[in-house]
Amino acid sequence: MGEGSLRHDRVRNAFANVEGDVVGGDKYVLVLGGAQRRLRTISPLMDERVRFAYQEPPGLPAAREALADRHLLILRGAPGYGKTAMAVRLLQGMGATTKYHLDSDVDFGSLADLLERGTDSIERGAAFLLNQPSAIAGLRGEAYEKVQGALAVAGAWLVMTVSSTEVADSELLTAVVDVTEAPDQRGVVSAHLRWRLGDAVRDRLLADADIGTLLDELLDGDPACKMAADLASAIVEEWDTGRLDPENIKKRRARQADEDFDIWVESLREPAVRSLALALAVFNGLPQEYIATAARSLRERLEGDRPQVLMAGPDGDLPRAKNPFAAPRRTQLTRLRARDTAKKDGEPGRALEYKDPSYPRRVIRHAWTQYEIQGELLGWLSDLVVDLAEEVRVYAAVALGVITAESYTYLCDQLLHDWAGSENWLYRDAAAYALRVASRDPWIEEKTDELVQGWFADRSLPFAQATAARVYGMRKDAAPAVSALVRLAVVDHAAVAVAIGRSLTDLLARKQDPEDRVDPVATTGTVLHILHERSADHRSRPTALVSFLIVAAQVVVDKAEWQTGGEVEQWPALLYLAHHNEELRAPFIALWRESLNQADFGEEAQQVLRNWAALVERDGLLREMFRLMVGAMAYRDPRTGRILRRCAADWVDRDELAPLPLASAVVHAQLDLEGV
Repeated sequence: MGEGSLRHDRVRNAFANVEGDVVGGDKYVLVLGGAQRRLRTISPLMDERVRFAYQEPPGLPAAREALADRHLLILRGAPGYGKTAMAVRLLQGMGATTKYHLDSDVDFGSLADLLERGTDSIERGAAFLLNQPSAIAGLRGEAYEKVQGALAVAGAWLVMTVSSTEVADSELLTAVVDVTEAPDQRGVVSAHLRWRLGDAVRDRLLADADIGTLLDELLDGDPACKMAADLASAIVEEWDTGRLDPENIKKRRARQADEDFDIWVESLREPAVRSLALALAVFNGLPQEYIATAARSLRERLEGDRPQVLMAGPDGDLPRAKNPFAAPRRTQLTRLRARDTAKKDGEPGRALEYKDPSYPRRVIRHAWTQYEIQGELLGWLSDLVVDLAEEVRVYAAVALGVITAESYTYLCDQLLHDWAGSENWLYRDAAAYALRVASRDPWIEEKTDELVQGWFADRSLPFAQATAARVYGMRKDAAPAVSALVRLAVVDHAAVAVAIGRSLTDLLARKQDPEDRVDPVATTGTVLHILHERSADHRSRPTALVSFLIVAAQVVVDKAEWQTGGEVEQWPALLYLAHHNEELRAPFIALWRESLNQADFGEEAQQVLRNWAALVERDGLLREMFRLMVGAMAYRDPRTGRILRRCAADWVDRDELAPLPLASAVVHAQLDLEGV
């Protein structure tokens, strides 16, 4: 029950992982300046650095008061004076729920309109950072007042950073705070060393004569907060190697400006650490046990199969070839720039994730493009897409989509064509997920459309047709996707029928999202009416009814999101929507009647009905909806009434291990009322 809605959430989270979103849940996709833009949160790495290693300048308290009073602040100053870090510090001080990093070409008028719409577009109490906006020269007092007022109404804050000559309208000067005091670069280095290594090691490093000379050399010149912070990071990385060579620090520092990620990822030299980094990239945010298991299997693939020659130690014992206790998790997470978090829904245990949400996709791409391990990676992911855990399967398939975006033709030849025609539905689903991710690229999207259309139309390849159905279930536009799926209903093959049902489930499980352009009520109505029409044709009736039962079982509405007011957390979506929307009731009732009266799928229909009854047993509001549904199904239909009465009797049979007396009583009472 509810498998489709749960699968939708897992797929959405997996897509969010490789697309660089901080959270995989609801995403705010906004229309700013006439184009859709996905809001990006401020990098957690930057947020953490500012929170724990920021050197507060004397003017910070006054700036904080100004921001609290006006909700909008413009930090003006020359490059290198730490305006970005100061802006983040100010937003942290406002207690913001979420901090977003806006694109530099944001349209101020659209931003004001967005904020004025309130919580339907973005949560209250949000904070925005806007670095060097390209339109600042054209910002006038009228637009400034509109944005400031909208921020105040929304309980939000915005800090902009600009160069000293960029403000062109005198009316904006009331929001300007000038950052003129040169930063203490040695203080920045000291703060970062204290944060990363502690007071004792920081003091030891700063007392070292070679480090002192290095600081004199590299910090001599114009103020540059970022240069000082990067120098501290280079010192820390050199310290972690067990050496302290000033020349190596210089080389690290020289490369850090543009190659910080490459420096970091190339520093992970040990196969065990690199395997863990890649497993974490694929399963970012999942429980640590999944990540550890995947890392171990990858490491075993990458390690050579040649025999080890071991030399006994002084005590005569042979050393371990592999030491699983070489480094504790906390040390590994520090090296991986990652952290542990609580598992979802209050489950005991910990999950692991990169601090920077852009790392998962970058790590996967780096491993694929920089090393000759393509065969090992594909073999590893091929095993993971058929794992017992659905989360593991989905995340692995989506990660494969990142690789497909880099090497589309190669992946199609090596895996995807074979997977599309596989009898194993897990491989077919994995191919569909991978193609969906790769289709973010317009060129690949065009090629994928041609490929999937070929599968769709080839009656000699029913498994490939089933894969095509799964791809259509992930399309953004629901109406053409539904139309294509129901055309496949004439194919008399179980794999195709199940794929159609699962794809319709995926479409209906998607929430009303401006990016997906899916209206739940309209889409549900389209699906029910078309399935009802198809059920009237003997050629497509079996597939139509199987699809309906899959949708009925797998799509649920959440109590918190839909505000059902019920006692159980999830209700059957079709029952809820049909109860509240009259235009859905006729096809909904007709499909239930057909399913229960159909000899081929009668048992499956009764099982889905029992699943609903199990929820009805625990929820009074849902029980009333169920009663009305039973009455409508039995109205002037004695055969359906007799089937319903027999089902209700089975629910309280003396051999029933989990009896449903309340649900059974509701059915019998309603049928008695209908005279059936």
